[in-house]
Amino acid sequence: MTFKLIKKISINALNLNPENFSEEEKQNNWIGKPAASNEAIETTEKRLGISLPNDVKEFYQITNGTSEILSQTFSGFMPIHEIDWLKNAIPDMFIWNAYMGEDYLADLKNSIIIAGVNHVHNILIIHPYGKHKDWRYWEFASYIPGENEFKGITKYLERINDFLEDQINIKEETEL
Repeated sequence: MTFKLIKKISINALNLNPENFSEEEKQNNWIGKPAASNEAIETTEKRLGISLPNDVKEFYQITNGTSEILSQTFSGFMPIHEIDWLKNAIPDMFIWNAYMGEDYLADLKNSIIIAGVNHVHNILIIHPYGKHKDWRYWEFASYIPGENEFKGITKYLERINDFLEDQINIKEETEL
């Protein structure tokens, strides 16, 4: 993941809905927050009792969260000190998904939410457990049935950027 990708997302999000962003964000072409310190990342890891995946740490070393990327579509990433176990952040998620079975609920119990508390769009990272030896990444959105798995933060950011670019193209075509 690179600063350039987050910068592209910022510019595209600002292009699509400039009214949703502050004057400072518009002037800087940046919807991110100042980078999280290594100490803040370590404090969060201690609070959660885990070591975050490297790509998530790298993201927070670039930006300590973002503003909402696209209204009603892509939520903002939470600051490092706000990320939490899903069971603490959205306990009702377990009630809503009880019918999905024990394996699915185990995935949710091992999930940390990094984007979308109180939003129609959530990003979860699933701590390795049992047969799962690596971190997994899920996206939940009211407009997508079930979970959408992706292979790391960079792949997710690339998908956001592709979507934003498609929306800009549609907007430009309709304005002609």
